[in-house]
Amino acid sequence: MQKKIFLMTGLGNPGKEYIFTRHNIGFRILENWLANISLKNINYPNNLVMDKKHQAKIARIKMPNQEIILVEPQTFMNRSGYSIKSIMHYYKIPLKNIIIIHDDLSFSLGKFKLSKNAGPAGHNGIKSIISHLGTKNFSRLRIGIASISDNCPVNHQGGHNFVLEKFTTEEEEVMTHLFSDTVNILNYYFENDFDKTANKFN
Repeated sequence: MQKKIFLMTGLGNPGKEYIFTRHNIGFRILENWLANISLKNINYPNNLVMDKKHQAKIARIKMPNQEIILVEPQTFMNRSGYSIKSIMHYYKIPLKNIIIIHDDLSFSLGKFKLSKNAGPAGHNGIKSIISHLGTKNFSRLRIGIASISDNCPVNHQGGHNFVLEKFTTEEEEVMTHLFSDTVNILNYYFENDFDKTANKFN
């Protein structure tokens, strides 16, 4: 039986100044999943390593029946597609085995949605991926980042400055639950498939 190979990408911007911003929630969700799985198996890496060839930080989780390649593009958000296309081709990963984790302004922090074959809805990272891959038919875990206060933005218009803001103390508490939820979602996805995962968690 041929080993399945997956590509899981978290979107964000490189640099310490962006670590805790709303736009970098994809990086944080991915890193939390990696930390969780590496605690269970000492043979798994516990961090991502820079790969200049693909302009991305990468970790490879090798299991008996599958391999998961974790990726954080280091090209800045609006060029994320370059790294994903490069890694896809290098490791010969089929489109159906790709999942992108990214921020979404259309719903509030703590909410999430699994989607496939959806438009970018103003997200520059997703625009770049669609442009490089020539299709929008890939799986996504969209993480809400709109403020949990009453004055949250509900669309992407004028959201550029907002996505580069950091979460409030109250919102960081919500993140704790979100980390737990997304570990369960991603584990289920790798054990089953996208459609079953979407049906269970959406």
